[in-house]
Parts: sequence; C-alpha cells; structure tokens
Amino acid sequence: MTDPADKVTAAFDTAKAKINELAESGKVQEALGTARDKIDELVESKQVQDAIGTAKEKLTELADNEKVQDVVTTAKDKITEVAQKLGGSR
Repeated sequence: MTDPADKVTAAFDTAKAKINELAESGKVQEALGTARDKIDELVESKQVQDAIGTAKEKLTELADNEKVQDVVTTAKDKITEVAQKLGGSR
C-alpha cells in the first residue's frame, strides 16, 4: 500500500510539472506579453497621468489642511496617553 505522504508528494510533483508546462507555453507567454504592453499603454496614458497628478494634488491639499493636521495631532496625543497609561499600569 502506498504511503499517503507519497501520494501527496506525487500530486504536488504532477501539479508543479503542469504549472511549468503552462508557464512555458507559447500562448501563455504571448498573452503575458500582450498584457504587459496594455499595462504599459495604460500607465503612459495622458488621462491616467492626469488622474495621478490630480490625486497627488488632492492628497497634498488634504495633508496641508489645518483641520486634518489637528485631527492627526489629537490622535497622536491620544495614542501617547493610552501608551503611557498602559506602561504605567505594570
């Protein structure tokens, strides 16, 4: 009778071989190349670049906003307060 561990090992070996065959397939390589080209086109798109630029500007505005800074400062203070209480309770 075959050991269950041997069966598992054989199944993994078979799966690994099939995955390698698939990865080396010309069709898969061609599909990956096409996908890379499309991603490159997307990244280089003016609309995408404009959207990224706008997002950066909005994040900068948000980070520079006084109310946001106050909230972050308050949160830091509260975290420090809690940490001190936890540290002092030992």
